[in-house]
Amino acid sequence: MYNATITADTLAPITSWLVDRVAGYLDVPALDIDPTTPLAEIGIDSVSALSLCGEVEERWQIPADATMVFDYPTIAEIAGFLAGELAAEATAS
Repeated sequence: MYNATITADTLAPITSWLVDRVAGYLDVPALDIDPTTPLAEIGIDSVSALSLCGEVEERWQIPADATMVFDYPTIAEIAGFLAGELAAEATAS
């Protein structure tokens, strides 16, 4: 469940960034990526999943465990997780 402070406006840029990254890994247009389809079903392999975790850490400066894509198997779920982490970090600052 998402934090109450997370809104569609918060999720949209995170989701968009994730869609763009996944589309790049798969070499397909971003419009072809459904954020609710499990990454494994759209062709993300373990190497790409690890790369995505590294990019998440670099982009948002938060730890992204290598199991993130298994714990949150869709872009929508990853975006919700990241938004929650970023909100928690913002309130802790």
